[in-house]
Amino acid sequence: MSSLRVLFLLVLGSLSFAAAAAEENWPRLRLCYELGGLPPYTGPPEQAPTEQPGLIIELIQQAAYRTKLRLDLHQQPWKRCVHEVQNGVSDGLFIAVWQLDRDSWGRYPGRDPQQQRPVDANQRLWRVEYPIIVRPGGALQWDGERFTGIRYGVGAPLGYATSQRLRELGVLASESLGQAAALKLVAAGRLDGYVLEREIALGLIERLQLQGQLMFLPQPLLNADWYLPLSHRFYIAHPELAEGLWRAVAEQREQLGADLARRYLRQPPP
Repeated sequence: MSSLRVLFLLVLGSLSFAAAAAEENWPRLRLCYELGGLPPYTGPPEQAPTEQPGLIIELIQQAAYRTKLRLDLHQQPWKRCVHEVQNGVSDGLFIAVWQLDRDSWGRYPGRDPQQQRPVDANQRLWRVEYPIIVRPGGALQWDGERFTGIRYGVGAPLGYATSQRLRELGVLASESLGQAAALKLVAAGRLDGYVLEREIALGLIERLQLQGQLMFLPQPLLNADWYLPLSHRFYIAHPELAEGLWRAVAEQREQLGADLARRYLRQPPP
């Protein structure tokens, strides 16, 4: 090997080491996300280091890198993630839909309750649809305002914006069920319907081999924007970093969104 090539490799190695050392000194951002994973958006812990960690995780990784933040990701049940953000144990969580009551525990991009400023939809993570999953030939119908054909109720993951909406409509099934168990009950005709994000539902139906036994009603229960809310403690301590991170999310979604959708999603986003 020539001395010039050796010198080049030494310089390259030094630069790589310097870059890694610089990243180690970046401020740490501790984020919580839901236990078990929500493929294709987030994966379970054992899949996190792979090349396909999940659409949302890739997006946040790129945004954090652009903001010079060192990510520290961990999983907890949804309500535990909320508790950690509320108490400043975690700096933020994903994935979350904005609701008025969530201002009490998290700071959303653009949102300022005191100034009555709304959430900035341009700084969302992703835009999604929550269809109502039913059995073909079932009685349940939804016209966008009210349900008919209710016998057992409609389910949704507890703590989600969808379950709150179903509760407001008076149709939320009283039983707390896991997603797989709920879909099996819908297919068996023992639950009127279940509400789940479209891509997550498509993947789960496929894994449970329930194709042909379940379908989506034409009109979704909700169209929603997903956000990365941060703790009030983190925002107060690092407002410029927080704002920079949310701007980077918007920029990276615009730049990488088409490629992420192509690699992860079965259907184009709404």
